Amino acid sequence: MNIAQTIYQHVKSMPMAKAIEVLHFVEFLETKPDVIAKDNQNDEALEFIQSLPVGQRSDTEINNDFQALRNDN
Repeated sequence: MNIAQTIYQHVKSMPMAKAIEVLHFVEFLETKPDVIAKDNQNDEALEFIQSLPVGQRSDTEINNDFQALRNDN
């Protein structure tokens, strides 16, 4: 799955208001000048994004995971 497909998988399950926010953010990013990053940084970021579970967890499960991380600190 490429990056566009991964983003699409996330956005297609969002409520319309959140999907519009994502669109606005993408449009904002298009206005920013490109910053050249080291190739290995791009590879690491892409690898991380591709490792994310797409549509496999509910908001409640994700929130519980974040709360557990907060409680550990």
